[in-house]
Amino acid sequence: MNTALPIFTTDRITLRPLTFDDQHWVLALQQDALWLKYIGSKNVNSLDDACDYIGKTNAQREEWGYGLLAVEDNDARRPLGVCGLFNRFSFECPDLGFAMLPDARGKGVCLEACERVIAWSALQGYSFLTAMTHPENRASQNLLLRLGFEKQGLYFDKAFPHQYLYRLEITSHI
Repeated sequence: MNTALPIFTTDRITLRPLTFDDQHWVLALQQDALWLKYIGSKNVNSLDDACDYIGKTNAQREEWGYGLLAVEDNDARRPLGVCGLFNRFSFECPDLGFAMLPDARGKGVCLEACERVIAWSALQGYSFLTAMTHPENRASQNLLLRLGFEKQGLYFDKAFPHQYLYRLEITSHI
């Protein structure tokens, strides 16, 4: 598999690696009420913590060949959120993850970003992806269903207790 995750661009958005210049909005995203409710605290409580998070995220991307990317508006050049793949170490495939800043929600941006990440995953030869959501996170559940994921049931893990697990067979999307 190719280990270099490229920058993705559509007419509206660009997905790119996080930089330390993103520290302010990364902190804001991780302090957002919906992030805290549905994803949980990642102990990002200061700009230094945000820089540490960005550094760890980029190191993981270098190690695994995939990772979390910033989603940016092409016209305004402003951040909209994050989208990318994670290694949960529990599955034989990457796990799709995403979160949008409040003013980017409900505008199709996350769907567009996820579609680009899924298309890249197919080109890399992954046969399936997983994703997890909090049981009360209807918006993310609806997005995953719209992307073609199927609910597998509840997933129990120390880091992610009581999450719904979803699976997408990528071969059906090629």
